[in-house]
Amino acid sequence: MSLPAASQIYTGVWINWSRGVVLGSTITLTQRNGSLLTAFLGIFVTAAGTACWRILSFLIHQHRSKQLLNDAIHHQQQVILRNSGTPGEAAWQMTQVAWHWRKIANRPKSILRSLPLVILAICNMTLFTIAGVFSAEVTKAAGNETLIRSPTCGYLSQTNIREDLPDYEAIAAFNAKDANDTLAASVYSRACYDSSHGGSQCYQYPTAYIPWTNRTDVPCPFEDNICKDMGGFEMDSGLIDSDQTLGTNAKTSDRVQYRMVTTCSILRTKGYAYEFNSTDSGTDVQHLIRYDYVTSADDRVLFEYNTNDVVGKNGYALTPYALLDNLTDPIPALNRTDAAITLMFLAPNTVEYARPVLDPCTMYTADQWIGVLACADQFQFRNPANGMSTPLTSLKFMPEEVAKLEYNQLQTATVVNLYRTVGTGTTYHSVQSLGANALRASDTLGSNFIQIGLPDNQWMIEAAAMFSLSMAKLQQQILSHAVGPKGFHEGLTFVKGDKDLCQRQKVRGVSGFLSFSVLGVSIILILGGLLIFTALVLDTLVGLIRRSSHREDHKSVQWAVDEKLQLQRLAFEGAGQGRWAGGTDAVPTTSMDELLGFKPGFNQNHPRLVGNDFSGVQLADETAESEASTMIAMVKKSETPGVTVQETGQLLQY
Repeated sequence: MSLPAASQIYTGVWINWSRGVVLGSTITLTQRNGSLLTAFLGIFVTAAGTACWRILSFLIHQHRSKQLLNDAIHHQQQVILRNSGTPGEAAWQMTQVAWHWRKIANRPKSILRSLPLVILAICNMTLFTIAGVFSAEVTKAAGNETLIRSPTCGYLSQTNIREDLPDYEAIAAFNAKDANDTLAASVYSRACYDSSHGGSQCYQYPTAYIPWTNRTDVPCPFEDNICKDMGGFEMDSGLIDSDQTLGTNAKTSDRVQYRMVTTCSILRTKGYAYEFNSTDSGTDVQHLIRYDYVTSADDRVLFEYNTNDVVGKNGYALTPYALLDNLTDPIPALNRTDAAITLMFLAPNTVEYARPVLDPCTMYTADQWIGVLACADQFQFRNPANGMSTPLTSLKFMPEEVAKLEYNQLQTATVVNLYRTVGTGTTYHSVQSLGANALRASDTLGSNFIQIGLPDNQWMIEAAAMFSLSMAKLQQQILSHAVGPKGFHEGLTFVKGDKDLCQRQKVRGVSGFLSFSVLGVSIILILGGLLIFTALVLDTLVGLIRRSSHREDHKSVQWAVDEKLQLQRLAFEGAGQGRWAGGTDAVPTTSMDELLGFKPGFNQNHPRLVGNDFSGVQLADETAESEASTMIAMVKKSETPGVTVQETGQLLQY
């Protein structure tokens, strides 16, 4: 079973109903577009982290803004809080402040004053860096499921199903298709049901495998006198949900639940097999064993074993028969109208064992050339919307039982598809084209037909493998219906699937596509957007509130003048250079003809602005003139550009 082509995968927003409307809201994109979205989310989270730091910086700056004298360390920290663009930059500059003041201020004191701010900045940076990396997890939150939208959704059916004259070419074509499907399902079941389910091929269906349970304490599924003493072996799939297990995307009220129960047992051959000689095939006498488990009006023989054929070296042989009402009538001991019966005749032929084999189906005895395994398959459908269920019965009586469950239109389409699918998933159909290749005993048989031995419960191992194959085939056929046939076989007719049902099949493991959780993306965009918006308007909004209430307006003024352009204005204005306006604006301005800067010959070891004579000149903004008189006086030399050091004990104020 191949995966759908890229053109058959739906891209866009859809709801994965197995997760619910909120958690299941999903957006599927191509690999290219998904990678772009992942990259954008990472950048967006980084921007949100920067915005978060700006909010924290504003709150801390405002909390520390007092109408009191403070030393230079305090003012330098305030300037860093006001102007650091990122938390990393703030952490580095705060560290520099602590380091350069270590010789002047008390060392522990200078470090401890900056340490909380450094730690806060580093935590902010680390948190959002991790968040940026894990923003890609929104793809994992949605899972790797995508939705199939195939124009060829449907299945192949026999052209002619006349009861009086079957179309043998159509039957042969259907058998060939079924054999290919069974072989593919067998490979899958061996990889994903028999092992640790870790192979990459185990992730194409909505679930890697359908879990099922078994019981060894059940009675013989037929009349007790026909079964050997070990009783029966029951395998139960439990209720298989059409959405969560099979991937038909639907609400709970639109789902269908299906169950398969198979019970197997070893049949007695004594009293049901007799030996005779025949010369029909030539002059040589043929020693035959005939097994009579059916009654037919025309004395049809179900199975004969020719002991003369066991010459040379031969491996296992497995011959299955389905006891269908229109072909064979089982003897009363096997006649169950509520189950589909499969008889399997297993011949060890010339296989030799290095150790004693006590398995009742494969061991030799004086009166047993052949082991006979019989399995009864029963099926059940349930409507989860109202809790109504059919009894466990055969497929023959299922249509009239299903009609009582009050299915809606989508459920009915799902049941029709399931009914068609499980018809090719009985025990008989799971082994009839494989023969001895269906046996796990064949896996350890060499070309010399010598085997070390077999477990005492080998027949249960074989029955379990056949049941797993039926489950794998069910998964395969549901997905195949949604994808549609890859080609059309002569003698088979393409039947288009139900339109609504065809748009609901989920699949995993399709390369070239990424699915994102709409909830995850929305949370990132909403929370990140709120942080960015808040960072952009917080200082302005707080300033408006303070001006209207006439409370703590000095804090907004200090926030404004600690901005780097305002600090530049204060420096020039304190030196008497320029006629400045916009003393608390984002960008202070002068007239266009103003010339500012260092005069030629300034001290390059300790640069200082030298004032110009503006006496008698009215400043453009009287407020700017009053604020210029509060310029921070920073003295002493700086060991590193950008960090000004002051003797301890001097207090500064705006």
